[in-house]
Amino acid sequence: MKKTLQIALGALGLAAASAWTSPAFAIDGLTANAAITTNYVFRGITQSAKRPAVQGGLDYSLADSGFAVGTWVSSIDFGDGSNLELDIYGNYNFNLGPLGASVGVIGYVYPYSGNAGPYDVFEIDAGLNHDFGFLAWSAKAFYGPSLPSGYLTPRNGYNPDSEYYLTTGVSIPLAPWLAISGNVGYEGFSGGRPAGVSDDSYAVWDLGATLTYDKYSLDLRYIDSSKHTFSSYTGPLFATGPFYVATFSFKFP
Repeated sequence: MKKTLQIALGALGLAAASAWTSPAFAIDGLTANAAITTNYVFRGITQSAKRPAVQGGLDYSLADSGFAVGTWVSSIDFGDGSNLELDIYGNYNFNLGPLGASVGVIGYVYPYSGNAGPYDVFEIDAGLNHDFGFLAWSAKAFYGPSLPSGYLTPRNGYNPDSEYYLTTGVSIPLAPWLAISGNVGYEGFSGGRPAGVSDDSYAVWDLGATLTYDKYSLDLRYIDSSKHTFSSYTGPLFATGPFYVATFSFKFP
């Protein structure tokens, strides 16, 4: 089932890329992206059992309004038959003086969640960013007010009532085709912790380089976190690093 899904996604990406190279199919404000990664890592935790994943998405910006919507899909492996993540999001982008700002919502949907689900999560988010020329800075906060029973913390495996994620990072261009970047983040959990069990909140960080040519890019990245699972990082399911991840992606048009 997983292999079939990856082949289907790959074929969809190639077909979309072919279509978007023709001006007849171009739509103002609509862009698409596709990627192949050696390991889909989300907030320091593998979502693909330390195996490759196929990903792709569509984004649409309403001209000069600041509003944008999009969707993104990835193959996953939770060890219970779950094989697909579908994200649906919308945001409003605006300026706060010299800073770029955004507020939005995002839903992480798992249409074929296995017997350990459901996993669907809804978050609200807000962000700031600024390009200084010699580096670009960004910061973002996410808040999930309610979590499903299938959402478990990485080490002690309890089901929190809510969660939040704070992250900031910088990207430094070294050449027109090369940039280095790094990010730090903190995943916090509230409520739902059994008596005598330690808080599973944790920090996560990454450092990497991105090589770009035209619409294509190759990202090489190191990812780790302050709290690892009891099985350490040798087990494939929901491992917590450290990871060394390579991602090849392209955008069109």
